[in-house]
Amino acid sequence: MTASRTRAARPKAAGPKTAPPTPAPVDGRRARTTRTRDAIVGALLELVAGGEAAPTAAAIAARAKVSVRSIAVHFPTRAALFAAAAGRYHERPMPPEPPASAPVAQRLAALLTTRAVELEASRPIRAAAARLAGEFAVAAEALATSAQRRRDVVARVLHELPVGVVTALLGGPFFLVLLVRGKRRADLWRDG
Repeated sequence: MTASRTRAARPKAAGPKTAPPTPAPVDGRRARTTRTRDAIVGALLELVAGGEAAPTAAAIAARAKVSVRSIAVHFPTRAALFAAAAGRYHERPMPPEPPASAPVAQRLAALLTTRAVELEASRPIRAAAARLAGEFAVAAEALATSAQRRRDVVARVLHELPVGVVTALLGGPFFLVLLVRGKRRADLWRDG
């Protein structure tokens, strides 16, 4: 009798009972494939950032701790590897933009500071992409994408300034650096 009383005292659930959702099973092979691909792409980017403009498959494999054959299995062409590296590089977060409510001079100073740091940090990657752009369309596309991202930031941050002023402010100093470097090279050529 006590069993029937306890059943009657329980409130009835509204609707059918559902089990908590079970996580999808993880396929070990796919997870390993993803880890290997990530390691290969990460190794390539690390080597390029470290100054190797065109690292060999053996150097990439050693850094990624995989076999050279694994690189060929996961990336059948160098272009496929560079495309994956460019995609990973462009997924990185952009530096924060100065607030639009700040005065123009403050926004410009903040933009120039972050741009200088960003360009210095990305110099080896950009140099490697520029070196490979003639051989691999994906490298040329990556350079164009990066340049467009930088132009978009300038347009958002300095939206009320005329384009010519922005170009002069950002491009003028860069042009002077190129002129000085060119003169130094010409002097070395003449003297050497």
